[in-house]
Amino acid sequence: MLANILQQPTTWLTITLGAYLLGLKLYQGLNQASWLPPVLSGFLIVTSLLWVTDTPYAVYEQGGQLLSFFLGPVVVGLAVPLFYHAHKMKKQFITILVAITVGSLTTVGIAIALTHYWIGIDIITTTMASKSVTTPVAVAIAEQTGGISALAAAFVMTTGIIGAAIIPQLLKIFRLDSPQATGISLGVCAHAVGTSRAIELGQEYAAYSAMAMTVTAGLHALLLPWLL
Repeated sequence: MLANILQQPTTWLTITLGAYLLGLKLYQGLNQASWLPPVLSGFLIVTSLLWVTDTPYAVYEQGGQLLSFFLGPVVVGLAVPLFYHAHKMKKQFITILVAITVGSLTTVGIAIALTHYWIGIDIITTTMASKSVTTPVAVAIAEQTGGISALAAAFVMTTGIIGAAIIPQLLKIFRLDSPQATGISLGVCAHAVGTSRAIELGQEYAAYSAMAMTVTAGLHALLLPWLL
């Protein structure tokens, strides 16, 4: 009976939503601890349950596809803070574009250099190049450049969690924590997880982060397959 229930896509869809809500409750209970965002605790809960029940990922993925369907509307929802701050962004458009371009290419260059130096395996180095964009884009880039798509997704998640945890505090230490600088840094370096953190900080942070995440994803999707 239990085995049949665990084979149903809706079961794992429900578990995933429940794990996220539990992670969110824990996150709020810890006064929004940046080191334990809901996406991390939810991931650990779901992964542990998959391992304990010996459920193949293919079964889980069927339920996951139902969640992926709603990603489009969620991304479109990021246009709301952009709309309210578009007038300010128009005046800073060139500055924003230069900052995003230089910042995103710098993160990629450093990641590739360090991975090549410390690990020295070409396929992992190639995969690491896609770590600073949202998961769907990173997976697509990894597939086009000969990387490992599953590993690319793991790199993206790890990068997002670390970036969201340390970027606001780091910029505050150096007194560079304006909404513009913090938002762009979160969007470029920590993509979707960083944008989620920016939303918590305020609408202006969210607007700049959403802009940075979107431009970075487009820039990397165009350039990385050609450069690698």
